[in-house]
Amino acid sequence: MAPPWFPLARWDALQPDLLDGLSPSGLRAFYAQCTPRIFATRTEILTQGEETACAFLIVEGHVEVTFVDMDGNTIIAYVGNPGEVMGEVELLSGKSCAATCQALPGARLLSFNAALLMRCAPTEMILRNFARILHGRLVRDQHLQAIAQFYPAEARICLHLLRLATRDRYELHLSQAQLAQLAGCSRQTVNRTLAALREQRIIEQRR
Repeated sequence: MAPPWFPLARWDALQPDLLDGLSPSGLRAFYAQCTPRIFATRTEILTQGEETACAFLIVEGHVEVTFVDMDGNTIIAYVGNPGEVMGEVELLSGKSCAATCQALPGARLLSFNAALLMRCAPTEMILRNFARILHGRLVRDQHLQAIAQFYPAEARICLHLLRLATRDRYELHLSQAQLAQLAGCSRQTVNRTLAALREQRIIEQRR
């Protein structure tokens, strides 16, 4: 049995990348042994520089990943979507968290430890899926490097907005200063680019 949030068909459609290849009954058994977590407000679940005893599978909603550099600048690195796992690298490596993860309001997660993961899924399957996930992140990092190196500031701003938005999360809580940090440009350039997007009715802005 899976947690009673959704009809069984919704759980069967989740298909986490980390557990790709596990049977529907095996997935349900895994879900049933995880700890459900529901967040009404923005909540920090993983903290940069600290170790974690569990990872989090996103069932519904989103998780925001931020990184703080040595000068104290906070950068939104990624927004996790349903089916993705946050903290699996740190959980399996024993290393401290590379970034901070915050569950956004309305997020529903399942937390699990390494023992549960190893008990429910074959080691070969976890290794293969883990390698595929890391490959996807390498491709994403190369894409970000290409954006930073080859695109003008206005295009970088637009590409980062597209990267952070999804079909079911098109509202972003992002300041102009944060967007300027991501795009590597001035706030004036961000303000000018957003104004042009508003004029074309591509975006709306609210405080």
